[in-house]
Amino acid sequence: MHQKGRLQLILNKLDEVAELTVEQACKLLDVSPATVRRDFNILTSNNKVEKTWGGIAKAGLLNDMKPVQYRQTQNIREKKEIAEKAVSLIHDGDVIIIDGGTTTLEMAPLIANRKIRVITNSLLIAQKIHETRTGWTGAEVFLSGGFLYPDSGLFVGPEANKNLQEYHANMVFLSVGGIDEHLITNSNQMVVETERTMMSQSDRAIILADKSKFGTKAMVRLCNPKEVDTIITNPDSNHFILNEIEKAGVRILK
Repeated sequence: MHQKGRLQLILNKLDEVAELTVEQACKLLDVSPATVRRDFNILTSNNKVEKTWGGIAKAGLLNDMKPVQYRQTQNIREKKEIAEKAVSLIHDGDVIIIDGGTTTLEMAPLIANRKIRVITNSLLIAQKIHETRTGWTGAEVFLSGGFLYPDSGLFVGPEANKNLQEYHANMVFLSVGGIDEHLITNSNQMVVETERTMMSQSDRAIILADKSKFGTKAMVRLCNPKEVDTIITNPDSNHFILNEIEKAGVRILK
């Protein structure tokens, strides 16, 4: 097989699995590790993929795996605009779940003084609400507990999921790693399991995603787009993907 054909096969495979090791590519292409590494170098030099330990990942995937301190500096204006739209859906007296993420974190100061109850698995969101609240009549916060995941400040795992099953919410606001017309994905299995629990305990699921998340796939499947009620994004996000999702009956706010 010529190099052009190999490169296309690699890209096609990354659409399915998001990450690919040298060993996996050798089996896929039936070539030597040296040939695979040369092909990987070409794709990384063209910014089509990113290097990982022992392989490559689809471009953009690694950003979702970087520490939260880094991701908080990316697309700040877009995230704030999305957070404002999300908060406009909340009414006094609501019980909401907020999934941890850099976009959902922007909601925290906007709801700190609202007469609502907030269930979250994010230590950062709880802390931001606590710091911003000006009196005793603001948002009441309930932390899920569980295993505190390094870097992200998220509570995940069986204990978090068990605790979340004790609650019912009017809506859940979720932060995700990637969206296309077929799948909504995230970068970590434990995080996704907790997000699925949040969805099962809520009347409505609302996705917050800036334009960088559209057309990318993270490693783990969360759900199909039609399983959520609303997607909130930026006006210049991928129009084809949004139109296809809207056809499935999902509300789009941008």
